[in-house]
Amino acid sequence: MGEASYRRNEALFNSTGRKAEFDQAFIRLNEAAGYGEYAYIAKQAGGGCWFLDKCNRCRLHKEAGHSQLDAVCQTYPRYPMSTSRGIELTLSFSCPAVLKLADRETPLAIKRADQPPIAFPENNYAVEVYPQQQPAWEPLHYYFELETHFIDILQCRSLQLDERLDLLTKTVKAINDLPQNETLARELTALFNRNYDWLEKLAADRLPVAAGPGAFLLENFLVSFIFRKPFYLYGLEKTLLLLARMWQQLSNTKDIAAAIMQFEFQYGHDRQALWR
Repeated sequence: MGEASYRRNEALFNSTGRKAEFDQAFIRLNEAAGYGEYAYIAKQAGGGCWFLDKCNRCRLHKEAGHSQLDAVCQTYPRYPMSTSRGIELTLSFSCPAVLKLADRETPLAIKRADQPPIAFPENNYAVEVYPQQQPAWEPLHYYFELETHFIDILQCRSLQLDERLDLLTKTVKAINDLPQNETLARELTALFNRNYDWLEKLAADRLPVAAGPGAFLLENFLVSFIFRKPFYLYGLEKTLLLLARMWQQLSNTKDIAAAIMQFEFQYGHDRQALWR
């Protein structure tokens, strides 16, 4: 959280005679961990936020209202991103309400609007993505084209989910093998077209595969995750490793929703552990 949020809560707790709790709950950073970061909220023994009650409701929100929360909590479960296409927004699947919304047969789709659905606190974007800042011979210069293609692959229901991830992996490796010169844009278009031709032929020759329990939730989670720009943030190969670890967790469980929430918790709180 930023210093303004820290001071706002300090005033609240001091005014109600709870300085000792404030000192336990709000931990000052010794040095800035990132732009605008000044402090963080302590965790309970089980890993939950200090202010969550037994029903997972926020005591701080109940006491002082939405405006008392720090910028991250005011935004959650929304996941806002600043990009060269404008402000983009998806949702965190660590929220049970989001899981219920996403457990549906209708595929996710990008909706465009002239105005954001809510006002976001200043400088509270989860990521910043400006592919044009990359050299033209680097694949990430064409990140938005890559993202669209990757999502198209993940939403191809003529393939099982593991087959889609396999095609995504082969596509990323093929992208890495392309010459990084002035021909890259043309080579990427050709690769995408080959994939689309193959998928169209497959759709004509094969009936849509039967969806097992949790299949739609898994698909929508994967699509939303790709939309959060990990390929841009961590690079193509490292994100493939992350997806492989994710799939290992999610495909070997009967409780898909719980496994997704566990992965989201790791991704939000101990991201480096996912690559170990």
